[in-house]
Amino acid sequence: MPVLRTALIGLGAAAEHIHLPACKSIPELHVIAACEPDAVRRASMQARFSIPSVYPDAHAMLQQQQPDLVIVITPPDTHHALVTLALQSGAHVLCEKPFMSNIDQADAVIALAQRHARLLRVNNQYRYMATYAVPYQQIARGDYGRAQLIECWQTMFHPNTTDKTAWRAELRQSTLYEFGSHALDLISHFFDDAIPTRVHAVIPSVNGYESDVQVAMTLTFDDRRLATILFNRVGHAPEKYLEMRVGCERASVRMSLGGVARLSAEIARYDGRNFPSLESGWVRGGQARIEQRGRSRVIASERRSAFASATAAHLRDMIGVIARGEIDNARARHARDMLRVIAAGYESARTGEVVTIAR
Repeated sequence: MPVLRTALIGLGAAAEHIHLPACKSIPELHVIAACEPDAVRRASMQARFSIPSVYPDAHAMLQQQQPDLVIVITPPDTHHALVTLALQSGAHVLCEKPFMSNIDQADAVIALAQRHARLLRVNNQYRYMATYAVPYQQIARGDYGRAQLIECWQTMFHPNTTDKTAWRAELRQSTLYEFGSHALDLISHFFDDAIPTRVHAVIPSVNGYESDVQVAMTLTFDDRRLATILFNRVGHAPEKYLEMRVGCERASVRMSLGGVARLSAEIARYDGRNFPSLESGWVRGGQARIEQRGRSRVIASERRSAFASATAAHLRDMIGVIARGEIDNARARHARDMLRVIAAGYESARTGEVVTIAR
């Protein structure tokens, strides 16, 4: 398989902790260059990761290096211009989420990728984590029957104003837009990549915060399937980074991301009967459990944070698609549809009405 000459735009925390480690783990990727406007950061990251060439801006880097693959790791309001630039230079592109600022920008870059026959992906890498990939595979092959209901929730005290990353701290449409794209991608994934047709959201105004620190949303799908989201970024309960439960016909799947510590003994009640239950475990990455007949068992665990390894899996998938010449930007179109759902959520919260999403 040919080696892809790879360049990164942006050398912030996501590049340091996710993308550069992911690239280093893949022999088929050769990082040849990166750009970053902050000179101190640029020099530090070049030394740490042995990046051959670094630049203060993307134009010069793309013109001089002509990479095969570009990874865009910058604030979302810069994505349209930078993805456009990378595609025009002839590169395939992996863009960090959130994808674009609006639907028109997404349509424009997808059309450009199609014209240049280049692969465009958005790094919704959660679906590549074992915490989600193993349950997905088992549900897809029919182990537990059809997935019918998905519950998704998050509890933490982390309003965007406390974020150390400046662009996140300044967002007004924050929790649903910046983090919700991951949860929505997973919900759609477990429902066979379906797009909801009806969205009802409530985003209350919380004293002291201008952004959406609390979000409740119901998603209705054409085939009578249902999903709920409840995010609380100003909660004082023990942190739950992302919890999901997929209710199937014969079992449910509980997925926990962001660290799991369990030590519990209880009597579980199911179908009018009592079952003793003893659970223990500690993982830093994530865990998936099957819940069936009042009992649960672990089917997947990730002892370490999986953000970099899942991104590496996503990149390997891209490499395979490119090597086979099977350029299909369906995944970029799917990310565009997730933007539609996010926009519908904010519109529903503004008007108090259910918003219908046209096919």
